[in-house]
Amino acid sequence: MAGGLALLFPGHAAAASFWQVSPRSPEAASIAFLFWLVMAVAALFLFGVLGSLVYIVIRFRARPGQPDPPPNYGSLRLEVWWTLIPFGLLVVVFGFMVREMNKEIAPRPNALEVTVVGRQWWWEYRYPGGAVAANELHIPAGRQIRLNLQSGDVIHNFWVPELAGKEQTIPGTTNVWTFSAERPGTYVGACSEYCGGQHGWMRLSVIAQEPPEFDRWLAAQREPPASGVLSAHASALALYAANACGGCHTLAGVSQGKAGPDLTHVGGRSTLGAGVLRNTPENMARWLKDPQAVKPGALMPNFRLSDEQARQMAALLMDLK
Repeated sequence: MAGGLALLFPGHAAAASFWQVSPRSPEAASIAFLFWLVMAVAALFLFGVLGSLVYIVIRFRARPGQPDPPPNYGSLRLEVWWTLIPFGLLVVVFGFMVREMNKEIAPRPNALEVTVVGRQWWWEYRYPGGAVAANELHIPAGRQIRLNLQSGDVIHNFWVPELAGKEQTIPGTTNVWTFSAERPGTYVGACSEYCGGQHGWMRLSVIAQEPPEFDRWLAAQREPPASGVLSAHASALALYAANACGGCHTLAGVSQGKAGPDLTHVGGRSTLGAGVLRNTPENMARWLKDPQAVKPGALMPNFRLSDEQARQMAALLMDLK
């Protein structure tokens, strides 16, 4: 499994997993507990019925010379028992479910609030203080995270199996989802609600960091690019303006577009196109040269850049860290 995930998420740690019964948060542990509880109840019924069937077939099988047994048209005692036992087990499961649900929604005073906007086909994250990121959600380990889930177009579904369950992003509605990562690490996720042609490449990752490391990351995300970086790429900035990239993208100090991912710190991300490519200078140039060849249906058009122009733009974007 880890090898396959390394191909799907080439920029992520090999230990990342979509296996939803390997919880790395209290909320995911609650879901895993309920999963195994229901599996145990289902197994009890399965093997109970199969065992009874095997016993009956062997014990009461027809034997030579024996007459047919008299028909039995009903047993009130049996019917009461096969009604009460499943009902009792469902009550037990319901009780545990309510207990675990109350655990998951209990708010904490120091929760970090992040607004998540699902878009075709990428994720936008808005942090307190104005920082904006795409596809990679950075969080402090050990602290409760409160996600305000919204949609910029159609219904999506935010799902990180190791950290939490699934919650929809619905146009015109804000759904709230809370979780916390027990320890630092990278946890992969995806949209689990079909939302169009590139639904399969609407990946995401949650990067849990030690609190001081997260604070440094967040502070850096709130800052514009160093002036020296922009001045060193004057020709690329001219291409950026000539192709009206700023109409869709924000680049602090340059443009304020909102339709596409914020590019202010795009060079520091692990992947491009919500997981479709690892973020390298070569792949960045490939993406800029022909986005539709990499991710058909993506809303970024093909600007017919030459190889040299794509390399110049890629060099600028890779320096935006």
